[in-house]
Order: sequence, then structure tokens, then C-alpha cells
Amino acid sequence: MAYLSEFQVKFPKAAPKPPKGHVRWCPPMGERFKTNYDGAVFSESREVGIGVVVRNAKGKVIAALAEKILYPSSVEVLEALAARRAVKFIVELGIAGSDFKGDSELVCRALRQQGNCVAHALARRAIVSFPLLVWMEHVPSDIDPFVISDILDS
Repeated sequence: MAYLSEFQVKFPKAAPKPPKGHVRWCPPMGERFKTNYDGAVFSESREVGIGVVVRNAKGKVIAALAEKILYPSSVEVLEALAARRAVKFIVELGIAGSDFKGDSELVCRALRQQGNCVAHALARRAIVSFPLLVWMEHVPSDIDPFVISDILDS
């Protein structure tokens, strides 16, 4: 029990708020799935986070992932690794058809494009991943505001 208390002190739970003025999530065409992915750099360590969220055409979360890895050589390489992880996740889930959308952390911060805020929040959450967390048909409660914001804005 002491480990849990120590962890909670080190990583206090602060519910993030969806950014104001972000571009809403756009559903895929037809009955396909949409997979958003993003990366986040943790400046306080030599680690990065990868976030992936898979939704159906109605915006319902099918699966989500937050993974922490060592910092690659650049942010561009991080984005490529996030894209690769998103494709691998879809294969692991057994999903046959999905549209993919990602962008670099800099672009996400500047533009908040295409509902990538959930994937970015998952990537930021990866700082507490050990080294991988996966959720099926829901996301952690601290990510819910991003999902709800995307749905309300659509």
C-alpha cells in the first residue's frame, strides 16, 4: 500500500481540460474505424509517450493505448513510431479497415487538428505507463473530457 501512496504523491491526478478552439474530430466514411495517434515528449526525462485511440463511425471509443518509450532521435521519428504503433495496434485488435490520422506534437499544439486531442492526451498520459496500458471500449476518466468534447463539437 505504501507504493501506491508514494506513486500518487509523485503523480497527482489532475484532470486535463480539452483545449478551447480545437478542431472537432471527424468520423470516417461509412462503417470504417478511425485511428488517431500522437506522440508527446517528456522534457523532464529521456522518454516519450505514444497515444492511440480507435473509434467507430459514431465516435465511440473501441480501444485506446498509452505507451512510454525512450526518446528517439527526433520528434519526426517519434511521429513515425506513433504511426507504426497505431497500425500494429489495429492488427492486434483484428480490425480490417481503419482510417489513420496523426500529426506531430508541434502541429497538434498549434492547430489541434482533426480530433487528435484524445490521442495527444493519451500520449501525455504515457508518462505513468508501465510501459504500456490498453483500454477496451473506454478510456481512463482523466481522458473522458477530451472524448466528450470531440463528440459535443461534432
